[in-house]
Amino acid sequence: MSASQRNKGAAAERELFRLLSEQLGFVVVRNHAARWEGGCDSLSVEGWAIECKRRETLSLGAWWNQAQRQAEQTGRKPILFYRQSRKPWRAVLDLHHVAPDTFTVPGSLCEMDLLDACTVIRESLPHRKDAR
Repeated sequence: MSASQRNKGAAAERELFRLLSEQLGFVVVRNHAARWEGGCDSLSVEGWAIECKRRETLSLGAWWNQAQRQAEQTGRKPILFYRQSRKPWRAVLDLHHVAPDTFTVPGSLCEMDLLDACTVIRESLPHRKDAR
């Protein structure tokens, strides 16, 4: 991977995590260890392993497989965010992780916009005692 590709990826992560932080109400940070050790791009959202892609050519199947592998290593649910130039952020997740009683078998993938993904994430987080 070239330096310009790494810089583009890092800028995309910063952009996405800033947006997630604004929407979720807490700071979402990059997993800097992922650069050297592999793994998901952020672990700062409880229960979720976030993978971020900023590419022109989409490879959703391969990216989703990567997100799943990395999430399994952490015991979290995978969520993939991606964006192409001049297009909004999109998210991919498995409905089994959102509504396991309804979607009993993993593999029911759903694509949504960033705001809807943030709603799903917020609804999955345990309620904090200080928020009551």
